[in-house]
Amino acid sequence: MKRIFLLLISISVFCVTENSLAQNENKLIEYNEFTELIDVTYFYENGAIMQKGSFNIDGLPHGLWKSYTMEGKELCSGNYKNGIREGKWYFQLDNDIQSVDYFNSKIISVEENDFELADL
Repeated sequence: MKRIFLLLISISVFCVTENSLAQNENKLIEYNEFTELIDVTYFYENGAIMQKGSFNIDGLPHGLWKSYTMEGKELCSGNYKNGIREGKWYFQLDNDIQSVDYFNSKIISVEENDFELADL
C-alpha cells in the first residue's frame, strides 16, 4: 500500500509527452486490479481529455498513451514498456500523420503518412 501511495504522488508530478501540462490540471487516477496498472486521465480546464495512459507499480509509463487537443482530436499515440518508448508512435501534424519507430526510446525511423489517427 505504501508503494502505491508513493506511486500516486510521483504520478502527480510526472509529465509523459511533449505537451506541457498545466500546473493545476485535473486528473483521474484509478488502480486497475485486472492489469495491475494505474490508469491516469488528465483533463483540460474545459473538461476535455488531454492525455490518457497507465503507469506500472514502479511509477513508469507502461502501455498505450494518447494525447488530445482541447477539441478532442488525437495528437499522439504510442506505447511505453516500463518507461521506454517502444514500437510505432503516431503524431498528428498539420495535415499529415508522422509515424516514428522507437527501440529502447531511440528513434529508428520516421515516415509521413496520408491517413488520420482516427483510422488506426
